[in-house]
Parts: sequence; structure tokens; C-alpha cells
Amino acid sequence: MTSSHPAAPPRPSGSTPARLTAFAAALLAAALAVGLLPAAADDHGRPELTGSSSTLLQQATHDVAPGLAITSFQRLQPQGWVTGHVMTADLDTPSLSLDVVDGGTVSASNQTVSELAGQADAVAAVNGDYFDINASGAPVGTNVSSTGGLRTAAPEPRESLTVTDEKAAVQQLMSAATVRVDGVELDVPAVNSPSWRADQLALFTPVWGAHPVGSLLTAGEDVRAVELVDGRVTRVLDAAALAEPLAEGTSVLVGRGAASARLAGVEPGQPVQVSLEVSADVDLAVGGAQRLLVDGEVTGVDQATAARTAVGVSQDGTRLWVVAVDGRQADAHGMTLQELAALLDDLGAWNAVNLDGGGSTAMVARPAGERDLRLVNRPSDGSERLDANALVFRSRATGQPDDVLARPLLDPPVGLDVPGADALLPGLTRTVVASGLDADHAAVEARGRFTAAPRSLLAVDGTTDAPVPGQQAVVVRGVAPGTGQVTFDGRLPGGRTSERIPLTVHQEMVGLEPSAPLLALPAGEPGAAAVTLSLTAVDADGHRVPVETRDVTVGVEGGAEVRPSGPATFAVTSTVASGAAEITLEVLGHEVRVPVTIGYQTEAVADFSDAAAWKPGSARAPVSVTPADGPEGSAGLAVEMDFTTSTATRGAYAVPPAPVEVDGQPRAFTLWVHGNGQGQWPRLQVTRGDGTSTNLDGPLLSWTGWRQITFPVPAGTAYPLTITAIRLMETRASASYTDRVVLAGLDAQVPVAVEQPERPRRVDPAVLTQGDVDDRPQRIAVMSDTQFVARDGEDGALVQAGRRTLREIVAERPDLLLVAGDLVDEASDADFALARKVLEEEVGQTVPWVYVPGNHEIMGGGIERFEQHFGETMTTRDLGGTRVITLDSSSGTLHPGGDTTQLRELERLLDEALATRSITGVVVVDHHPVDDPHPDQASQLGDRTEAAALQRVLNEFRAAGKSAAMVSGHVGTFAVDAVGGVTRYINGNSGKSPSGAADEGGFTGWSMLGIDPGEGVVGFSPDLGDRTRWLQVQTHARVDQLVLSVPSGLEVGEQAEAVATITQDGTREVPVAWPVTATWGGDGVRLAGSAGTAVLELDPATRTLTALAPGTATVRVEVNGVGAEQQVTVG
Repeated sequence: MTSSHPAAPPRPSGSTPARLTAFAAALLAAALAVGLLPAAADDHGRPELTGSSSTLLQQATHDVAPGLAITSFQRLQPQGWVTGHVMTADLDTPSLSLDVVDGGTVSASNQTVSELAGQADAVAAVNGDYFDINASGAPVGTNVSSTGGLRTAAPEPRESLTVTDEKAAVQQLMSAATVRVDGVELDVPAVNSPSWRADQLALFTPVWGAHPVGSLLTAGEDVRAVELVDGRVTRVLDAAALAEPLAEGTSVLVGRGAASARLAGVEPGQPVQVSLEVSADVDLAVGGAQRLLVDGEVTGVDQATAARTAVGVSQDGTRLWVVAVDGRQADAHGMTLQELAALLDDLGAWNAVNLDGGGSTAMVARPAGERDLRLVNRPSDGSERLDANALVFRSRATGQPDDVLARPLLDPPVGLDVPGADALLPGLTRTVVASGLDADHAAVEARGRFTAAPRSLLAVDGTTDAPVPGQQAVVVRGVAPGTGQVTFDGRLPGGRTSERIPLTVHQEMVGLEPSAPLLALPAGEPGAAAVTLSLTAVDADGHRVPVETRDVTVGVEGGAEVRPSGPATFAVTSTVASGAAEITLEVLGHEVRVPVTIGYQTEAVADFSDAAAWKPGSARAPVSVTPADGPEGSAGLAVEMDFTTSTATRGAYAVPPAPVEVDGQPRAFTLWVHGNGQGQWPRLQVTRGDGTSTNLDGPLLSWTGWRQITFPVPAGTAYPLTITAIRLMETRASASYTDRVVLAGLDAQVPVAVEQPERPRRVDPAVLTQGDVDDRPQRIAVMSDTQFVARDGEDGALVQAGRRTLREIVAERPDLLLVAGDLVDEASDADFALARKVLEEEVGQTVPWVYVPGNHEIMGGGIERFEQHFGETMTTRDLGGTRVITLDSSSGTLHPGGDTTQLRELERLLDEALATRSITGVVVVDHHPVDDPHPDQASQLGDRTEAAALQRVLNEFRAAGKSAAMVSGHVGTFAVDAVGGVTRYINGNSGKSPSGAADEGGFTGWSMLGIDPGEGVVGFSPDLGDRTRWLQVQTHARVDQLVLSVPSGLEVGEQAEAVATITQDGTREVPVAWPVTATWGGDGVRLAGSAGTAVLELDPATRTLTALAPGTATVRVEVNGVGAEQQVTVG
């Protein structure tokens, strides 16, 4: 939401939620009534962006000039993510004009759109026509400048955007030029065009430029050319003359092939009349290619996915929609022409044309309140291409400045908003900038002052330097939680006006997160390369806000330099050619250390000279390993595999004679691989320094021949690393083949060793340390990741583990059981039949249950077999005041095969939940978490753009006033955190061995969610405890044995630790400490924080015993129904 002064034109300039529900609207109205938020600007023609079966939309609209605005958006469509920008132009605005500009000539003068717009004094621009990219650089279509006349005319009709008498249209244009020589009028099908047919004439005028016309011709072809100056033929040109650039002020008429005869009688001195016309009367034209819409109907043209530029025109010709779509990026796959046409149709266009796209796509604008042009899109080449021409927009409004515009400095003046830019934590600061707006909405100086209210929430620290001339800037500090506003009262020649900016102060800071836990700089010249470092502050409810550099105290040891590079970023450079450094960053008493490595050494790990001693390993496939030749005569290892025997995930492993411990702290491994294009997934299986196992991932083997591939090591990995296998995996059920892959030269990239800072581990109160959730009105049991297979029989260890878990759950009589994926391992019919049998025998009708599919419910195949046995893969039910929504993430994403149905239904269900008074909170369940807490982050939603968007949608739900939580499995660890007030709980394994360390949630068991629907409605300003008053989790660790160890005797005032240890699944020892939930107590024992006489006081959070008074006490602990006790005598 963005404020606007009542007398000013509307200026939308902030993110717009994709949904506005009745409940959210009611809350918003209440906030407006008490002045917490400014009044909203009107839609200002905000484009329609919810079509094409899209979902997870976010958008932000920013004003540019009167009649001109840009909406940036991102959404998921069935074909992938689309990130783009829609510039809306109202041609009825008298001060707005269009033009087509080039670099001064149409050939050999290509420039970036930024340069073209700057030279044209434009407020916005987009790239224009296709062009001869590998030679002349000239446009290939018909282009007419509204100020410079005809620039090029094509020999064939091409679709073009045109403007005539201030009305836009899309129509076919071509050359209608003629020349009259010796009384004979000749058609000239091409003017300043880089290509024309062999039987046609072409005219090159003085605006053609420096590219030699002769280079457009084929050597040896029949050509006649004459030079024209001031309406007369001055000479006949030979091949040598055509090989030179045109002389200044001259034109050249060229006939090739049969057309050369038409110039046979033309001689120097003859008068020539040239008529430069195009096939329709237009004031402006920019050449395009495919027609996307014809009179409101989508055409049938199509092309592959790419970055795109297009223009749509309204039925009355008074409105333009100029679209620039990013491409070749994870969050922007581009668009096909059919997708682009559908977008323009949704926007309201009646006719539309596709302009040059791909790496040529570029949109620039001078946003309102700024003075300089900015690149709006992200070019797919990584930087702006040198384009042939641009469609530019100029604004020439008159009148005195009479309005102001303000924004948080971290929020860009155009494009999508930066998360957290309008939020801070107590003690942190935000820079707010403001400026006056002239008649064209450019920044002008406005005298005025900033205030912040209420003072109990926000304080003005003083002014600071503004980044743009004409702007003023103020530093605002957060004081206490709540939503306040910063107001700029400006004095302008047109009168006084003000702008209000809402700022939200979240809870007190509890943590500090660097953008990267470790920085790696290349070896070489000191200062030659820089990496960016930023900080995020976190409160106890997981609200994350960027930290501005003024709030940071920086210390550096070693060969690095750190300097501010933006309002919330630092640039880190090296001061030595190779070595290491450590950066210390402190904010409000919280400190993080970031190690820096500079360069690395390559160390051999395995040269395969002992290839004969390597052993094969496999999963569901016959495998053999034998010595082979590597590249350039080196030794290698051949891995032969038969992946035709199963459709489940298969693996071919090369196992070294003994595990290979790698010295140092490698940041990556490299391996030479001879592939055959079959697409296996290479992985290095390693044991980390903390004893846990993981895999380092390489790229799919999509090539044929030798290639060196890289396996990055995630920052935060515990060293040393030990290589235990090289794995070639096949996860696609449809892939069936035999293959021989050769491996050679496994090396490690080892930088200077640095001290790895410990990963911060926050004890989130959403998981109970002490007690249970028995008194909660709703209780939901969660189990996951048992992973049994039918071929192991009904007496298999994992089947029995699953049955044991179910019996424990049924004994607790929850309201609902959620089986959060991976109950089975291979997704066979026999697996599913056994799963149903186990569920029916152990649970039956006693407890309602929902089986949520995980990746092992498809095992590389489709979901159809699961559906045959268990029905719908997405479910919803309202359990009292709590809506439980389960999702299918079995494919690793929530849009399997590009199908957005599930996510669109999720958004609908969330909307409905907000609008339904009786629903106070939502629990969303799937198998894959948004984020894996382990350093390798291997077990999380694979589409990271989707993961961030899902988190944003849940955060928006919570911000609208109701509670939300997400429950997942898959990781193999019990873990919990919060983001934006949304609790994110990961259930550990209920059968299969865990993947994490035992003291960090790596144990087996299940969980009970305790929910109080009466605490679900939290409003706009939740208290710190609202999240846990609504939902807490009791973990139920599997207990085979529980041992309690305490001192037998203590003196009054003495302290000791109560140590309880669980033994489970044979030999695994798990300390009874968070996230293991326990019930501590005993006779003569009081818990910390409680009153009453006692012999001992026990703090369950720290397990600290304090002797209070003489006597004998019995200390008890209970975990998952199993107890232990010990006596302590206090003397």
C-alpha cells in the first residue's frame, strides 16, 4: 500500500497482494480507521496479472510520469516461473509522447537502451526492432521516428507498432518509397534495410551509417549502384566504392540482379526525385515480427521459451501495454509467444505485436522521485545488449511542483519490493528518503521535515545524505514493537503537501545472519575481485529484516578489506594474493564471524592407480567396476551399470578400498567423467567431521566424452571430510538403459584452513522442552519417514518400527494423524498394500488419518499408483477452528509437471480461511520443508523460487491476522524455526535411521501438535507469545532405555547437571535435551520459576540442579511414557 496526497495524481509504488479477502479487508479498514496505514492509491490502470493458470503472484506498481507507470511482477505458470514488467501508457495524456530513436544512424551505431533513452531525454524506453546482429546492426523492419522521419523501410510487410494522430495500432508496414529518374518512377522496396531480394532496388540514405553497403551483397553478383547528392546522380559506383562507408550527405541507390537493369541508363548529372514513404500513413513506427493478437483474438503463432519484448494496444488505440519478460534465470524461464499473447490478452490489449527479444530485451525508466534512468529488467545476457533502436517515452508536463514522494531507501523506486525494507527491530535504523515531484514526477528539492509517530514505536535520529540530488533523507530508529509511520511534510511552490510511510517494528533481536557463512575470493591481484556481504537481523518469531551498514561495527583480521557498498551491503576485497581473513560483524550486542579464503590449492584425492582394488556397490541394479584409461593416459575406473531392472531409484557406486580422509577444508571436489549422455546424477558420498553422512552433488551427465565436473562443498560443513563412495544415481522411472561411465582424477580444491564458526542453534519455544500438550483443545499426531519395503516381509525391522510408532500414537488418542510422507520406500503395489494393512490394523477407525505422499511414494515415477491405493494427494479438513491442508510434494516441488492446480487451490483455501470467522489458524502439511536446516540443504523443496513464494504466501496470511504453521518431514531430523511469525516444524524419522547428529534432533520418534484455536486470531500486531499460545509441539522420541544420572549428594547452594540419556534402535544414544521433550519433576523438587519449599530446584531448559535445603529428594524424568528416577541427598 502506498500513500498519495489527495490533490496529486495517484502514485502506486508498492507491492500489491495478489489476494484481498473479506477478513483482511476488515482488518485493513480497522487499521486505516486508527491511522496506522495510509490511504491506498487507486488502481491507476493496474494490470490484470492473475490469468494463464498462474499462481503465487507478487507485483509492485511504480509511477514514472503522468500517464506512465510500470508494474513489475513474478508468478508461476504451468510452463515455469515468469518475472516481467508491464509499462502502461495512456496516450490521451497530453504531456506524454513517443518516439523511435537509434544511435544517430541505423547501421554500425548500436547502443544500449539505457544510452539511447538517455540521449533522447526520455523518461522510459524499451528495445525495438529485430536487427542484423552479426553484421550491419541495422533494423530489419520499418521504423519511423516521430521527430526524425523514416529511418528504415522493409522490402516485405512486417508487423509493426504504429502511432498516427496520437492513436496507436498494430499493422503490417513495408516500403512504399519511389525514385523518379529521367521521367521514370521506380519502386524502391528497401530503404536502409540490411537485406532485400536480388530483383529489387534498395536505397541507402545519409542516415544509413558507416557499415559498407557492399558487405550486404554477394561477391560476383550483378549489381549497379549510383550515388545521389542533393537530388542528382553524382557518380556510378563500382564494387570498390561500395566497400567503403557512404560519404557524408550522400545516398546510394542499388539494384541487384534483374533490378540492376533498371539503373542501366542512369548517369551522373541526372536529376532524381526521391519519395520516402511507407505503406501506411503513420507518425511513428517500430518494427516487430509476429502478430500476437488480432482484434481481441490470440493468433496461433508460437516459438520456444525466451526473454520477450512486446507491445499491446487497446481497442481505441489510446492505451499501450509494453511488456518486458526476463529469461534464462531460475525465477524467469521466459515466455513462448502463445504465453506472451495470453498475457497481453489478459492485460486488455486488442492488438499486439512481438518485438525483438532474447538478449535484446531491455526496459529502462526514470522512476518518480528520481533523476536518472534505471534498468528495470534483468537482461538474459547478463548485461544490456547493443540494440539497433528503442521505443522511447518523453514527458513534457508543465506546472509547478506540488507533490512529494517518500520511500524506505532499501525499497527500490521501480521493480519488486525488497523484503523487510519497511520493517526493523528495536534499536535498528531505517533510512527514509523523500523528494518533491515536478510536473513530470522527477525529483526536485522540497523543503520540509520528517516526523515519526507514535514516539513510543519510532524515533527520528536525524538527517543523513540522500543518494539523489533533490532528495532529503532521515534516519529512523525502532523503539518498540508495533506499526507506526514516518511523515514528510514538504513545502513546494505549488503548496504544502505530505507523504506517510508505514514502518513496522518487530520484536527484539535474537540473532544475526550473514548473507554467506564463508566467503571465497580468488587468488590474484589484491583488490581485483570483490564479493558482497550483507546482514539480516532476526527476532524470536522469525521476522527477518536487512541491517543497514550504519548499525554494524566491522572488524577484520588478516588479508581482507571491508567497506560499505550500499545502504545495507559491504564489499569485501583481498589485500593479499592468497591467504585467509576473518570478518567480525557486531549489531546490538550480537556478533557473527565470517571466514574469508583467498585462493586455493588443488590436492589429489584419488588418482585411480589402485582401480583394481575399488569395489562395486549398488541400489536395485547390477553394477561392476574395472580399471580403465583416463584422459591423456591417466588411470581411470569404469563403472558399468544395468538400469533396466527397476523403475525405482537406482544407483551404481564405486567404493574405494578404504574410506579416503581428505586433509584441510576443501570448498569443492573435481572429477573427470566420460559420459554417454544418459543423464545419471553423480554424487560424492562423504562422512562429515561430526560423524554424519551426506552427499555432494554434481551436474547430470548430459554430455558425451570427457568433462571435468565440480562438486561444491556447502559452507558450514563440519570437517574433515571422508570420501566413502562415488555414486551414479538414476531417479527417473522412465529411464531404462545400460551404460559404461569412466571416472578419473578426483581432486580437492583446498584453500587455507580457517576456523569455521559454529552454526547458531536457536531453541525455538514451539517445541516443548518440558511438559506435554495434553491440555490443548486440539492434538494432531505426526509421523514420517518410516520407509519400509514389502519384500522385507511384515516382520521387517522398519515395518515393526512403523507399527510401534502407530501404537504409541493411538494410545494418545489424537484428533488426527498425519503421515507426512515416506511411509514406504519403493512405491510398489506390494509396498502400498502393506502400508494400508499396517494403518488399518494399527489405527483402523480409532483415529482419523491422512497419508501425505513423499518422494518415496513415487520413487522417481508418477503419483498414480499412490492415488490408486490412497486417493487424493491434496486434502483439506477443518478441525474445529483449525484448517489442515495437506499438499503433494512427492516430485520435490508443489507443481509437479508444471501443474499449478494444487498451488492455486492452496491460495483459494487460504483466502477462504481468512474470510471464515470460525477458522482461526491454518496448518499446511507436505513432505519437503521450505528450508533444510543442515548445511548441505539437500532435503528441501527443489524449486527455491517456489519455496520463497510459499513462505511469502503463508507470511501474508499470518500478517492478515490469523495463525499459520507448516509441517514437513524428509530431512531426517526433528527441527523447528519460524519465519515471519509462521512456525515451521520438521518431523524426524519414524523408522529409517536419522541423518542428523543425535544431540541436534537426529533421533527416531514422532510428534504431537498441540493447538488452541482460541488463540489463533493475532491481529496486525501479534505479541511475542501469540505463536506458541496457538501451537506447540511435543516430540516423542523412541525410548528403548532411559538412564538418569545425578549426583547422589549435594551441599546447600551447590549446583550440578541432571543428565538423562535415551538409547534407541540398538546403539543410538540421545541426550534428553531440546528438541527432545521430557517431563522433569520429582519429590522434593520444584521447577525453576515456580514457588514453594523444596530440597532441589531443577531447570528443565539447562538440566541444572540447585540444592536449596537439607533433605532427600527424588529426581524423575519421563520421555514418551518411559521414566527414570534417582535420589539426591542434600546435606
